[in-house]
Amino acid sequence: MTARYFKFCRSGLGVFATARGTLLGFCLFVGCATAGAEEPPQVVRTVPENGAQSVDAATTELRVTFDQPMATKRGYSFVIVGSKSVFPEVVGKPQWISDTTIVLSVKLKPDRQYSLGINSERYQSFRGINGLPAVPYPISFRTAPSGDVKSLDPEKNRKSLKQLRAAIEEKYSYRDLRGIDWDVRFAEFEARLIDAKTPNQFASLAGQLLEVARDAHIWLDADGDRLAGFRRNVRLNADRELLKRIVPQLRSVNRVVATGRFPDGPAYLMIGSWAQKVARDIEAAAKWIDELSPDDTLILDIRFNGGGDERLARKIAGRFVDQSVVYAGHVNRDTSSPSGFSKIKKRTLEPIRPGFRGRTVVLMGPVNMSSCEAFLLMMKQVPQCTLMGEKSYGSSGNPKPVRLANGVSVFLPSWVALTADGEPFEGKGISPDVHVEFPDEPGDHDPLINAALELLKGGEK
Repeated sequence: MTARYFKFCRSGLGVFATARGTLLGFCLFVGCATAGAEEPPQVVRTVPENGAQSVDAATTELRVTFDQPMATKRGYSFVIVGSKSVFPEVVGKPQWISDTTIVLSVKLKPDRQYSLGINSERYQSFRGINGLPAVPYPISFRTAPSGDVKSLDPEKNRKSLKQLRAAIEEKYSYRDLRGIDWDVRFAEFEARLIDAKTPNQFASLAGQLLEVARDAHIWLDADGDRLAGFRRNVRLNADRELLKRIVPQLRSVNRVVATGRFPDGPAYLMIGSWAQKVARDIEAAAKWIDELSPDDTLILDIRFNGGGDERLARKIAGRFVDQSVVYAGHVNRDTSSPSGFSKIKKRTLEPIRPGFRGRTVVLMGPVNMSSCEAFLLMMKQVPQCTLMGEKSYGSSGNPKPVRLANGVSVFLPSWVALTADGEPFEGKGISPDVHVEFPDEPGDHDPLINAALELLKGGEK
């Protein structure tokens, strides 16, 4: 199929065919700066959200936000994925409204699926000021059928705005963490929020307002669509394909559990999630631990695990302790208290028999957050366990919903998470006992696996 590459240049509009792929690109062929971060840019937010349903067909713009300053004069690569019929109709030229956010004016139709990409393997005009191309990012969303979009009352929006402001003031546990001037922030979005025509539009705008908190535990719900207030961008310190080559007898037990065993060495267990929807899968990991020999050692790999249900994490960690132990604490937002917070509430890990007492290395990294960080805190209380790898992400909030007058719900963190020693770790993360970095190009070696094997071979904790 013939593909087309449309480009807007200083001299006007030109069209030519390419041999492979399909791209809608907007290119200004000028040089770009080479200063800045050494990591490639990544998309951290789009409006509409990737995967959103019932998007208002009256939406007139697509916004894309990157995690670092971009070379705004370098060019743009909006890639047509599959058929051009699923690409939004473009109205005019795209505009950078900041050095991280670009706006593409579009015209949408009701009850239509739309798809596009930001950069691709072939087309890489989106680049950071460091010259590196942005990581390709797909966007897909669907507009609501005509007649299904609820028209919001501006007065209800005004009331909802006040409720949202009160929720930030009275319920949001990390309100003051990053020194945000919330009055200024709300004033910036007030007119647009009051004028929002649909719940989805209000939620999208509210998400943009709240993303300044950089809190992965804030999100909004509009007519069943979940919209993130902030999308974290982390570098995974593991390579799944590499693990398949270097872990002997590696076997995927189910969606989130994999096992292996090194010759004359430790057993290997990967648990990829603590989500409630995979609770039965996690039971397979528990059973596998129970069947280990007392003489075994264990590498427990959770580098792919972003959290879920802390109760499921306790069912695994409880198999490594002999007695009840405090592993974490938290304080809840409480405006009736002089401090604004409740007294510290401690969380305890209970032993589960028969359990495993062999020496254990837990492989961890920046993907770990929320309930997975609680798991790390649990395993810190295990005498025979060593945490190895890179620092975790640092985000745990126990979010609670606040229903607004216009039907939109906002989920806000309700507690400040603490270590067993009473130290908050939001924005800081949990540090490993042994720091081992994963390289950008690991080749045929996983340095964390190698270090774990060496430690267990040496007979030390």
